[in-house]
Amino acid sequence: MTRTFRPRPSRRVLSALTAAALTASLASCALAPSSGDTGSCEEETSITIAYQPGLGYANLLLVQVDGTLEEELPGVDITWRELNSGAAIRDGTLAGEIQMAAGGVGPFIIGRGAGMKWKMISSLNSMNLQLMTMDRDVRSLEQLEGDGSIAMPGPDSIQSIVLRKGAQEELGDPRALDSQIIAMGHPDGMQALVAGQLQAHLTAPPFQQQEADQGAHVLLDSYEVFDGPHTFNGIYAMEDFVACNPDVASAMVDALEAANEEIADDPDAVADRLTDVIGGMDAAEISEELTAEGTEFTTTPVSLGLFASFMEETGLIREELTTRDLFFENDATEGGS
Repeated sequence: MTRTFRPRPSRRVLSALTAAALTASLASCALAPSSGDTGSCEEETSITIAYQPGLGYANLLLVQVDGTLEEELPGVDITWRELNSGAAIRDGTLAGEIQMAAGGVGPFIIGRGAGMKWKMISSLNSMNLQLMTMDRDVRSLEQLEGDGSIAMPGPDSIQSIVLRKGAQEELGDPRALDSQIIAMGHPDGMQALVAGQLQAHLTAPPFQQQEADQGAHVLLDSYEVFDGPHTFNGIYAMEDFVACNPDVASAMVDALEAANEEIADDPDAVADRLTDVIGGMDAAEISEELTAEGTEFTTTPVSLGLFASFMEETGLIREELTTRDLFFENDATEGGS
């Protein structure tokens, strides 16, 4: 029996709740957690790493499955948590409940722009994000405007930035589709789209391919609107945490680089090890997605500055951020953009 999913009215994003409003509300609490005084800090003996569902976390999930960090950091108790949105992960990091945060660049840049003292330790990947619809008659954003709900993880997710960039180019107004956005995790969004309860879903691998297999087609392509590959997800941490725990940050970079090499060298073996943590896919499907065109597992950030520039231009953040604001200086971020 197929479960029917109905979005709760409280989850609908009203047009008044723009990303600029989220930035303003975050600014009121973002400055407190990081004093910049690391002279008296102590190394953490317990950390939480948070991430979201999806293939965009495959290299991080491989680190989890193989216990790489636990082996490299025997004195650190590591907890892994899956959450449904980058905003929830950002809020948990701000509250001190999460020490290493994996998520899309949208919530990260909005948090940083509001004064939150966190930076990227490493990119996880570059991935092409697509806006999907089951409606064969809808072939453009102009036809989509004013017609039904558009699901994504949140109104400040990287997907929302992609949608606004597309709306600016096609409709002349980056906020033209804001009132249609509803916040929904990727798995629920896919189920709702296929069930006909949404007009569109802006998601990520593997969900967009699974939707295509059910008859959905692409309305918007993030690599097209941002003129090439860009980072999808990264690993972020507060500046104070990294200053006090440099070995943890270094171990994460090393573990991700090793995982990326494994994915490139033997995606089939990696896929076998990920079947228990990436739901709804068998090993062959995972392997195919790991090597799909437009997907690259890399620690090097790509085009974060381009995203930040667009977000400043459209009022999503107050001031344009430089790469110095966005990255920690390490082997992973060297040469990042």
